Amino acid sequence: LISPSSLPHRSIELRIVPGNMETLDAKKKATLQEYQMVVNANDINASIQILNDCKWNLENAINTAFELQNSSGSGLATGGSLPSTVNSGPTHRRATSSSSSPSGRGTGSSPMRVEPSRGTTTLTSGSSSTSSSAGGHPPGWAPINTLIEAGLSFMGPVAHRVLPHWAAESQNVAPRAFARKLKEQYSGLPNFVEGTYREACQLARAQGRSLFVYIHCPQHEDTEKFITTSLSSELIRDSLNSNFVCWAGSVTQTDTYKLCSRLRVEGYPCVAVVNPHREATRIPVPTHEGLFPVEQMVTWLHEVKQKYETQVAEVRRRNVEVKQNSQLREIQDMEYVQALEADRKREEAEQRKKEMEAVAEMEEKKRKEEEERKRREEVEAEEKRAEEKLSRREKLMANEPPMGPGVVLVAIRLPDGQQIKRRFPQEEKFGTLFSLVQTYDLLTPHGDEIEKWVLKSRFPSKKWGDPSMTLKVALVSA
Repeated sequence: LISPSSLPHRSIELRIVPGNMETLDAKKKATLQEYQMVVNANDINASIQILNDCKWNLENAINTAFELQNSSGSGLATGGSLPSTVNSGPTHRRATSSSSSPSGRGTGSSPMRVEPSRGTTTLTSGSSSTSSSAGGHPPGWAPINTLIEAGLSFMGPVAHRVLPHWAAESQNVAPRAFARKLKEQYSGLPNFVEGTYREACQLARAQGRSLFVYIHCPQHEDTEKFITTSLSSELIRDSLNSNFVCWAGSVTQTDTYKLCSRLRVEGYPCVAVVNPHREATRIPVPTHEGLFPVEQMVTWLHEVKQKYETQVAEVRRRNVEVKQNSQLREIQDMEYVQALEADRKREEAEQRKKEMEAVAEMEEKKRKEEEERKRREEVEAEEKRAEEKLSRREKLMANEPPMGPGVVLVAIRLPDGQQIKRRFPQEEKFGTLFSLVQTYDLLTPHGDEIEKWVLKSRFPSKKWGDPSMTLKVALVSA
């Protein structure tokens, strides 16, 4: 508990002094201190419990603390949470705007520090200190939460002062409805995209423009003035609509809060220009926090636009180069594939040719072997026939009777000039003569084989074709 009369009428700094953290390593100590700074929690055990539940993920722990604070009804979590830092001098989160804070707010006062202890709350300002038991408070003292909420009024306005996120309104307006609601509340605003931040980035990439981001804090005292004097200016509106894709988000929205954490936003109102082609990188984003005169804002937008145009031109050049290299690689790959295909077809053709030649050679070999076999068979058959003929001739020529009564000398001249002479009994039949003639090769004078033949006598000229006729009958007929 502290008395309002003990506070100086100047800017103050409230800082939580953590308790015993000897059991934590250096990284967890730093995370715990950052967590206490952001959510202003002075209960170390409760803070460690929340961080343990969130596996020491700072962002998840902060979101959990804010949800607990909102659900408690008073805007503060149980366990003695304190508001965030509010001052115009140095703080743990400092505004980066070039705009100056209004004069008349003293920055030379001694910082005030809140130190938690068992059963007491000690507030130190300079060399003076006041303590009271936790069981009650004397007349004229007020609870620390009430004092901090009331202290904002007598501290006076501070330029782009950092406001705690837990102090924002609890309702979370949908991203698409927020831009519409902002246009209804204020006239002459730029054409803000009615969608999420990611959708706005996609639209900016598609149009080849930079993304102008406005982070709206409805509780900040400079918000109204910034919108009416700067953001609604015709010069600013025309510049934004013609050169940027515009998106607005409220700090009361979870997604916008995460964006603020990523952009390291420390003061409001805040504007930033994001390069959508490098949105996912950790490259610093040009931001401005606090009031922004129209002339300075126009100059700032022009400089950022020129800078991003150079980056976009470089990105496009690289994209064209990458595309050309990709096309060149595709052409080379296609030519390589075509060359491989041509080589494959040529090899297949040569293989087929070799196979066909091998098959033809094999067939020719088989044909020659077959012809040789047939020739040998024919020769063998011919030799066999010749042997048979010779055997029959010898058989027919054997036992030739001597010349005498009842014996006839028969002389047969063959077409090739050969003569057959043999003595036969008169009772011998012409069939024996036919068989004797068949044992010879009947050839024409030119060497052609004679298939059909007959016996013929010259005097008298007569053909003898009856094999059953005897030589005696033929002599009688002659």
